[in-house]
Amino acid sequence: MWRWVFVLLFFSACQPISPPVNDTGFSLVTPAVDITVDPPAKPSNTPIPSCDVEEATYVTGLLPEYVPTQGDFVHLAGNGFNLNGEPFPIYGINYYPRDYPYERFLVEMQVSSVEFELNLMRDVGINTLRIFLHHDDLFTCAGTVPRIDRFARLDEFIHAAVTTGFRLILVLNQDVDVLALYNNISRSQYQAAFIAGRYTAEPGIIAYDLRERGDIDALTFRELTPNDILVWLSEVAQVVRAAAPNQYITASWDNAAEQTASIVDFVSFQNFEPIDSLREEIAILTANTDKPILLAAIGYSTFDYDELGQRQAYFQAFEAVAQNNLAGWVVWTGFDYPLPKLCPIAEPDCQLEPSAQTRFGLWNTSYFPKRALDAVRIATGVDSAS
Repeated sequence: MWRWVFVLLFFSACQPISPPVNDTGFSLVTPAVDITVDPPAKPSNTPIPSCDVEEATYVTGLLPEYVPTQGDFVHLAGNGFNLNGEPFPIYGINYYPRDYPYERFLVEMQVSSVEFELNLMRDVGINTLRIFLHHDDLFTCAGTVPRIDRFARLDEFIHAAVTTGFRLILVLNQDVDVLALYNNISRSQYQAAFIAGRYTAEPGIIAYDLRERGDIDALTFRELTPNDILVWLSEVAQVVRAAAPNQYITASWDNAAEQTASIVDFVSFQNFEPIDSLREEIAILTANTDKPILLAAIGYSTFDYDELGQRQAYFQAFEAVAQNNLAGWVVWTGFDYPLPKLCPIAEPDCQLEPSAQTRFGLWNTSYFPKRALDAVRIATGVDSAS
């Protein structure tokens, strides 16, 4: 059924899309949006170039239906999450495979080659992976037609991760043209609805993070205001809720994540600063929202810290999360990246110097564990603190 909905959305891609009415009866998909925002004067909707309608319909029709795994959905409960009647604290990793970071993830990854990494992460108690969907890798024809091979790769990865024991948070709208993202909201809605609708019955998916660090967009481009970003977030959230009523909505802001609270189901924030900054941000968020709060990205690079320093920083961060009853934490990231793998696919022989970006992992490029895994094992309960 959803396939034809998406075809209809494609036909209307050059027109603003009215958010669909939610008639699911599922109470969690209609939280009140009490944020005060004005309709954006800019950016405005502009026509989206598209492929031939017959061609687009044909290509979309070739994409097989996604077959979900079996199991129960994770639910919000109190300050966090619940699974099968038991608390489900999120112990997560922001995950790109060692050899397939960033644009390589959906373009080159062989799922069978990352099963070893999946097992490494599960063995230390990680139960959630936060993965990043680059829309330019998933859609072609000005963003209106799904790429069959890329979605097949994503389908296979979701199955592998869930059957290994992970739950997933899918981060949407990665590495897109920022101004085009907000100028063409109908395209954002179409793509988000397509993804959420495709995986609506997948119990392994906890939530969709609609825009990582969206607040930064207003700082980067003078054409955008914070109000523009929040209006966009609210409108895209409506179509995702209608497409995926059993999964949740969030948006991991870099600063002032409380601004998203009336739009999302749980608040997500990021912090890569020393512990005092993290504690201060947690205090501000807990004072300004009653919704569950997830530390969606935190990391300490062994380019800047030695391994004992990285270990101690994680001990302090995990303690702050637990003491303040947050929903959990998600580490950046699992594995250090070999320098050649950070070269753009189009420039495979680029010359890069070692940097902090390459050394945030809990394991190094040889899969040797760093000392920070001591903190992870204790926080997840795999090892005792004694």
